[in-house]
Amino acid sequence: MYELGFNYNKDYTVFNLFAPEINNVKLLLYENYDDVRYTSIDMKKVGEYFEVKVEGNLDGVYYKYQIDDKYEIVDPFCKACSINSLKSCVVDLQSTNPKGFQDEKYEVSNRNDAIIYELSVKDFSSDSSSEVQENLRGKFLGLVSDNDVSGINHLKDLRITHVHLMPVFDFVGVDERNSENYAQDNYNWGYNPENYNCIEGSFSTEPENPKNRIIEFKKMIQALHANNIGVILDVVYNHTFRNKSHPFNLIYPRFYRRDENSDFTNGSGVGNELNTEDEFVRNFIIDSLLYYQKEFHIDGFRFDLMALIDLKTTYEIVKKLRRKDENVIIYGEPWIADDSPLSKDKRTTFGLQKGKDFAFFNPFFRNAIKGDNDDSSIGFVQGNMDKGSLEAGICGSVYYNQKIQGFCKNTNETINYFNSHDNLILQDKLLKTNADIKTSTKLCFDLIMFSQGIPFFHCGNEFLRSKSLFKNTYNLPLEVNAVDWKLKKDNEEVYQYVKSLIEFRKMHSEFSIIKDEEIRKRIKFYDVNDYCISFSIQNDVGFLLIFINSGDKFEFDLNDYFSGFKKCTKVFQDKIVKQEITDDLILIDARKSGVYSISMEK
Repeated sequence: MYELGFNYNKDYTVFNLFAPEINNVKLLLYENYDDVRYTSIDMKKVGEYFEVKVEGNLDGVYYKYQIDDKYEIVDPFCKACSINSLKSCVVDLQSTNPKGFQDEKYEVSNRNDAIIYELSVKDFSSDSSSEVQENLRGKFLGLVSDNDVSGINHLKDLRITHVHLMPVFDFVGVDERNSENYAQDNYNWGYNPENYNCIEGSFSTEPENPKNRIIEFKKMIQALHANNIGVILDVVYNHTFRNKSHPFNLIYPRFYRRDENSDFTNGSGVGNELNTEDEFVRNFIIDSLLYYQKEFHIDGFRFDLMALIDLKTTYEIVKKLRRKDENVIIYGEPWIADDSPLSKDKRTTFGLQKGKDFAFFNPFFRNAIKGDNDDSSIGFVQGNMDKGSLEAGICGSVYYNQKIQGFCKNTNETINYFNSHDNLILQDKLLKTNADIKTSTKLCFDLIMFSQGIPFFHCGNEFLRSKSLFKNTYNLPLEVNAVDWKLKKDNEEVYQYVKSLIEFRKMHSEFSIIKDEEIRKRIKFYDVNDYCISFSIQNDVGFLLIFINSGDKFEFDLNDYFSGFKKCTKVFQDKIVKQEITDDLILIDARKSGVYSISMEK
């Protein structure tokens, strides 16, 4: 198979395009990104491919393809592009490596011990309250700015292990020439793929410079790695934003997307879905992932609408990515947006990941914690009790017994969360359901941090970030989306509490047990009452945890829980409002919702 796109050498560049049904292709070369005049070179068709070798050093030269004298397209296999994706660009990738990047040595937490923090590069530092210098706000370099409020110091202080970046590949929806314009029509989350292997220009300080966006992206990654923070990319291989006008369709009509009755199917909900089960498309996706892993040292991938990717492709993705890095994190959304012709037995969805070494977001645990995403339904933190779903989530969603069953073989197959970027942010959901926001937020964090599986939360949850009750704010202005860092100071108590939970989890392997048989062996649930979830967990040490969503008093005999353990009086975070401890009895006055953790030693 040909190496598609450009293959650069300082003395020549080879261009290859896969276009079986096209009769002729011309390579158009431009000196500048805004040039109209070009040099035209005929490409030779060899089998299903077109190719041409151009002598000379083409580093920084822009190009397009002319298809059958009808269309001019950007190269869909290119690795660099001009501002607003109007032209492709030849780039010497070696020249984009910051000093020390190519041979960087770093360590991030084992993937089974990951604590994932999701953010949008644009949202993270765009607001002046971020204290990031103005020209770096909303940029890659703003994310790793060194200041006392936000930037990399916030991530280090919080002690998360991995940053999940919402899409940073080239997408449609933002005018890169005016990316500082905060108008409603110039913001987008980035789930509008255009050029999969190019980096988005609106996150760079020089969007008109194709190399700059690559260099600054690498500098950001390098800074995160220097602080032992892994980088996860949010990838959207289920569709392209443009439908029939996208280069995929112009070079090979209906091949790259699933098709019925000569029209695209719509499993993505936005007009098309990639035909992943075709071997060529499958290889394109895998090659793209391997490119990010090798060129940018990416530590993990989150797949949007993963159920639209066929199982064979998913299993091959996992195999190829792990071949280079056994510690790579792989997870995604096990659902689709609309009906798809991809048969259900071939979709990457619940249960079919069992024992396959990748993870899914866990909506069952999420809904049991705080209710469905956007409606007025309630979960445990607002007073509702779905005991089976809560206990399954606490167990890492593995098979525990006939009553407590999940969709996982091992606990590293579940991503435990209460919100992500889409839908109502947690604090707005709590506001909508008339919950105590501060207390309920703490309890939400309690539940994901003290459960088996991989905890995941969205930027700002740790200090009660709000989006004014707007949901799915993918195209709303920054006045809605930008993180207000003043909230961090206003809600310092909650922030410090979340930090302490992260620290506590990282100190105790009891909360990172992987194997289902170990879960059944080490975790025991207790039926205390109708407003309490209680369980013990034993490993090197033992813990009794009681999650309470009521203000009622209750009492229990420790001997019912920890027979044979020496009792300790140390209580996690002094969170019990009132306690009386005797040899056999603890009386708890639970006027505040929360988790009550009594450390026990053998």
